Amino acid sequence: MKLDIVIRNGMIVDGSGNPWYKADIGIDDGRIVEISRTSIEDGGKTIDAWGLAVSPGFIDLHTHSDRSVTTHNRCENYLQMGVTTMGGGQCGSSIFPITERMLEKMPKELASEVDWSTLAGWREHMEAKGVGANIAPYSGFGTLRRCTMGTEGEGGERYEPTETEMEEMKSYLEQTMREGAFGLSTGLRYSEQRNAFTDEVIKLARIVAKYGGMYISHMRSESDRLIEACMELIEICEKAGVRGCYSHHKAMFPENWGKPSETMRLLDEARTKGLEIYCDQYPWKYARETNFGTWFREHLEAGEGEAKPVTLGKLVEAVRDPERWERIKRGAVQAYREEVEKNEERTRVLGERRVKVSAIWNPETFDYVVYSKTRPDLVGKNLRGVADAMGLEDFWEAARELYMADKGLTYVAGGGMREADMITILRHPATSISTDASAHDLSKTPFEEMNQRLSPGHPRGWGTFPKVLQRYVREMGVLRLEDAVRKMTSLPAQFLDMKDRGVLRESCWADITIFDPERIECRATYAEPTLYPSGIYYVIVNGQVVVERGEHTGSLPGKILFHEA
Repeated sequence: MKLDIVIRNGMIVDGSGNPWYKADIGIDDGRIVEISRTSIEDGGKTIDAWGLAVSPGFIDLHTHSDRSVTTHNRCENYLQMGVTTMGGGQCGSSIFPITERMLEKMPKELASEVDWSTLAGWREHMEAKGVGANIAPYSGFGTLRRCTMGTEGEGGERYEPTETEMEEMKSYLEQTMREGAFGLSTGLRYSEQRNAFTDEVIKLARIVAKYGGMYISHMRSESDRLIEACMELIEICEKAGVRGCYSHHKAMFPENWGKPSETMRLLDEARTKGLEIYCDQYPWKYARETNFGTWFREHLEAGEGEAKPVTLGKLVEAVRDPERWERIKRGAVQAYREEVEKNEERTRVLGERRVKVSAIWNPETFDYVVYSKTRPDLVGKNLRGVADAMGLEDFWEAARELYMADKGLTYVAGGGMREADMITILRHPATSISTDASAHDLSKTPFEEMNQRLSPGHPRGWGTFPKVLQRYVREMGVLRLEDAVRKMTSLPAQFLDMKDRGVLRESCWADITIFDPERIECRATYAEPTLYPSGIYYVIVNGQVVVERGEHTGSLPGKILFHEA
């Protein structure tokens, strides 16, 4: 019987970390049915992988694709990176459950898609639509809080739920776990969630533990309280009896450089005590790239009743107008002051139970210029540095001058990290690779349109996995090829409790990435974040070719995966 696909002559990097070996792989009915050192008879499709690495499809623990995939269901950016499975619903924000109150607050484009209220309903919706890659869904803590307590200003600002609200959150979570969620995610830095005591998270994490699930967290701090935030995660895992993961682990701002040496020591100490703790990481110096106008947009909308969303052209026009600019600036300054005041109260209240709260991000020092059309000399400077270079005292006025000169094409990104710290984290055997990005189809929303929406993207969503293989394997020798692939495949699969993905073994699902270790290259940059990588030739999902010679085939063989309790 002729097999569906045969891959010949490849260097098999099987995901285990073992050295590569030569063999052919036979695929039939979505699974690997034969791996042989002797030749397998040609299949319906035969791929000659001479000189190429054949690895399991890459698994990204940390994405927000459960939201974007409702529109961007081809998952073009992830598949071009070799990613075949994405963890969705991270940072405490999942697309389920959904209540009528939440639906009213959703962007219209997303709300128009919603015909579900539960994970089971969303899975049915996506399977009917079709999806290019697999998604492992999580239940988001922030979503649970919004479902029961409301958004901040409508109840979500409270520090503790009522007993009834707590039981309702538990009920939602229990149902979601029964419907196949992989665990609970939190974003304890973000609205609603940032008001919660540690005990509230522990109570919910115990439900996850009952189902063999996992806890993954954008921790309460990635800067001034980074070490304390890691200790909180470990405490949650210990008291709930659940395995856990530091999400997109990093140390932001120069004053916090060096802290990953201690946070990884804490991880080792926890594992020595029998706690199953991991972390994931993206290898980029800056976080959260955006158009600088996002600092201005919400204050223009609020002050003038502008139709949402304000586009690039309208925003540049408003910033140029002196009177409108003054309203925007007053709004931005006042909003920051109000956030600082609220955070001071939050710090006091949560501190009474030993919860350490991070400072509010200061716009003067948080964002760094990563692209300026007219002033490339300012790249790498925060807004204080920009103001100093321009000879201006007021950094808001410096931002305005730069934004007008660039005609709105000023990109900034947050919190500069140090490569030495990234390498400290990357080398740890419990660290996997992630993007903290979302599925995106450039065929539907090209870069020019993203720019008009003030959302140019971040290169991590188009180049993370190739960057690791190019820079940290081939160029710097930080990792062996086999070790890097393990961090992209079997390690995240182990955390997710996947027994039939993440390795190349007979009977496993045929999620496979074929690339040239000598030519793989990350082409995405902060200036051009949506450039696809080169050197990845074939990507196979559940036995179907979705990328062939670097081109998306249009196939939608992905699945919304189900975690078995």
